[in-house]
Amino acid sequence: MDVPVDVVVWRAPGPATFPEAAARYAELRASPLGAFEPSVAAFVRELRQTSPDPSSPVSWDEALTVGVDAVIVHVVWPEQRRVLDLVELLARKHGLVCYEPARQVAMS
Repeated sequence: MDVPVDVVVWRAPGPATFPEAAARYAELRASPLGAFEPSVAAFVRELRQTSPDPSSPVSWDEALTVGVDAVIVHVVWPEQRRVLDLVELLARKHGLVCYEPARQVAMS
């Protein structure tokens, strides 16, 4: 069984380096979360229209921590790579940075 993985998605002015992405992830994990930035809202809406795993009782609502300008996606489904690819694809589509702390990879 796969270990759950977090992916962080947020709006940034340009590509993020690993140190910038790691610092932003730490900041988000330590801060209260709230209202939407428009591109983050569009990302969340589109993500919720997909099905991470139709056979799973876990929904996107249970797997998303949504903040003012960022989202932490808790990838808890067996086909993690497929879900991670979807999150990265939608993040790029909406002009957002995507950071996977476990692999220390920032994607824009």
